[in-house]
Amino acid sequence: MSMQTKQKSIKLYSEDLIDRETEIHYAFHKSLKSITTIHTHNFYELFLVVSGEVIHVINEKMQKLSEGSLVFIRKQDIHYYKQSGESECNIINLAFRESTLKNLFEYLSDGFPADELLEGKTPVHVFLTSSERDILSSKLQNLNTIPRNEKRQIKTALRILLFEIFIKYFSQINEKKGDLPEWLDSLTYEMQKKENFTRGIKNLYILSNRTPEHLSRVFKKYYNISPTGYINELRLNYAANLLTNSDENIVQVSLDAGFENLSHFYHLFKKKFTKSPAEFRNQNQKSIIPF
Repeated sequence: MSMQTKQKSIKLYSEDLIDRETEIHYAFHKSLKSITTIHTHNFYELFLVVSGEVIHVINEKMQKLSEGSLVFIRKQDIHYYKQSGESECNIINLAFRESTLKNLFEYLSDGFPADELLEGKTPVHVFLTSSERDILSSKLQNLNTIPRNEKRQIKTALRILLFEIFIKYFSQINEKKGDLPEWLDSLTYEMQKKENFTRGIKNLYILSNRTPEHLSRVFKKYYNISPTGYINELRLNYAANLLTNSDENIVQVSLDAGFENLSHFYHLFKKKFTKSPAEFRNQNQKSIIPF
């Protein structure tokens, strides 16, 4: 790595690569030969490892990426790819203009962690499950089905796809995200789904395929919370939103959030929000049609 990283990188420009009307350059690489040159660029890109493994050298750091890895590359990053042993690798790359990303971030507003995505020594990457990888790969490849002369349709499809990707995979970034083990990142993503956090701690153990002791250590290290505490946080936030945005009675809200014991729900809710569920609803719920 050191020998090649000492070579001078080339700079790629959106003016030469990206269509001005569609704001997109899309490529499916079944060979690494065309993308192994050290380079940087004045645009942004996403790449998905569809199959196999690859060595990604980014800002003089080496990452071994397996299938399902989704990486966001900033315009200041210097990177290239190397073959990982005898492993073949297929990569889908999506490049887009700086103005496209700026418009997306402006639409998503201050609640989206744009600064965290754009800063840092290494770009953020996430690990997709096999089903997520297949779905995203299919959506990316569907861009090829739009006639090349339908530039406005291509541009719209790109913006819809970027919105979905950034919301689903990059909306919850924190300072420790880049240090998270891929399995833990994938696990917490899955646990944020209602069908998983409502099933509780036993479901967490099943999805993780780790021992309770090991999970306790890593949750304390990366989230400063116990696994049970993490699940309760998800449940309580879900319950708070139901109280605000629905007319479900409190008992049903408790059950929908995964709490089987109503008094336990009241205790945890008041501890977190300093109000009972009823008080919280009265203070926060608004209705277009008066009761």
